[in-house]
Amino acid sequence: MLNDRIKLFLFGAMALLLLLGLAVLLWRRFYREDSDNAARRVVKNSVVPLALRLVVRALDLLFAFVLLGTLRGADIGPYTFAALFVVQILGTFTEFGLGILLTREVARDPNAARRYFGVTLALRSVLVLLGALPVAVLLIGSYSLLAALNLGESITPIGQQAIWILILTLIPGAYSSAVTALYNAAERMEVPAVVEVVTAILSMLARLAVLALGFGIIGLAWAAVGVSTFTALLYLVLQSRDFFRPTIQWDGAIIRQLLPLALPLMLNNLLNAIFFRFDTFIIKAFATGTGDLQVIQYNLAYQIISIATILPPVITFAVFPMLARRADGERSGLALAQNRTLQVLLLLAFPISVGLMLLAPDLVLLFARRNAGDYLPVSANVLAILAWFLPLSFANGLLQYVLIAVNRQRAITRAFVIGAVFNLLANLIAVPWFSRYLLLPNWSLYAAGVITLLSEIVLFLVFLPILRREQLAPPLLALAWRPAIAALLMGAAMLAIRSFDPQMPLLALLAVVVALPVYLVALWLLGTFGVEERALLRRVLGRA
Repeated sequence: MLNDRIKLFLFGAMALLLLLGLAVLLWRRFYREDSDNAARRVVKNSVVPLALRLVVRALDLLFAFVLLGTLRGADIGPYTFAALFVVQILGTFTEFGLGILLTREVARDPNAARRYFGVTLALRSVLVLLGALPVAVLLIGSYSLLAALNLGESITPIGQQAIWILILTLIPGAYSSAVTALYNAAERMEVPAVVEVVTAILSMLARLAVLALGFGIIGLAWAAVGVSTFTALLYLVLQSRDFFRPTIQWDGAIIRQLLPLALPLMLNNLLNAIFFRFDTFIIKAFATGTGDLQVIQYNLAYQIISIATILPPVITFAVFPMLARRADGERSGLALAQNRTLQVLLLLAFPISVGLMLLAPDLVLLFARRNAGDYLPVSANVLAILAWFLPLSFANGLLQYVLIAVNRQRAITRAFVIGAVFNLLANLIAVPWFSRYLLLPNWSLYAAGVITLLSEIVLFLVFLPILRREQLAPPLLALAWRPAIAALLMGAAMLAIRSFDPQMPLLALLAVVVALPVYLVALWLLGTFGVEERALLRRVLGRA
């Protein structure tokens, strides 16, 4: 059965590679950059990376489709936990906010690209070599101490081994991230997006191979090391062709200039990553004998929702160079760009939230299949709750970069500290209470989902006075009410279709097909697309 699936995915991967090559050829043949058309450039830098990263996310979901149907949830849990820790925690720490600084500085002064690249790469290398290992030792020791005190579970030996192997991905990942920042500064976001698709295809093939050969989660970890190394080599070729050959520089003056600016950005990113995943670490720590299963139950909901969370960074990175340039001028121009982008993000967020909530059981069943008993109804309920953090998450994701553009990194840090403290304390109260005292471990997962939603509200409320002082407070309600009402009307139409027979998969598919036209018609009737929106569309298309 698994061999048949692997053959199918191999065929699909080869077809996707051919289509990708054709798309690149057509793009180079027909697309022409227009330096005077900022709207077209922003759309290009949003739509192309978004489309390609949707392909990447689809590949990840296809692999999850195989993995969740092959291994039991308790077997997948240790790798999921290791990947979360290394990629989100250690990866964010060793990146240290240097990528966005490199993008900002090179966007303002392209002649400084070589110098800033060399210095940021040197700093990242030091952080990987001297920072990641002590943090990993501290994490593993902390869980061992909890287990010794009979307060939770330790990290299993195979989970510890996966952590040490995955740390090796940070070394080539640091270089790949630095080159990506160069392309972002040059507003050529499509190049890293294509690289991401190619490496995602190779990653899927490598992971399928190690599963087929029976190497388990340790094989998955080594496959990640191999693919990240290949990605770095590919970026080496591209950087040498499009920019300059990479060098490492240790310039004390620039380092002293960058570190005070980078530290708040690192703390922002780290707190942003951690305070939305405190829940997983706490669920694992205070589990009652089923920690690995609960981790994968909770993470499955995050994995499904992750396809939506790629939208804010793609769109935000596309407009960030323009935001950085407008930050030096009148606030009105920056506010206009901010609010237009926020409107687009909210138009996307609300229908996704409604769709995920209504289709949560179908989506979980689609991935779990043979092992559905491990995940239903828990993962579906968690997904239905988490779906509603998306609108504010989309807004907060943009607003923090607006504050970076106006050089208010330290204010963002304070906001994330407040949000992180709230999230940590709320999870430390709710998760052990449900899991260990009320003996309702599933409810601890639901509580963690609600706390994630509340954390986004707290973060926005802290951002708001800072934005007001900068004359950039967004008219959130004015921008949100139309897409919210249209999404609810869309949800009503989907429910009407599903009500005929909730167990019939074809009706779920029909509900998805009907959803988009209903949403668009509702937006039109509510007056969402006015004169300004139509004028902007004409400009993107290059018309008068």
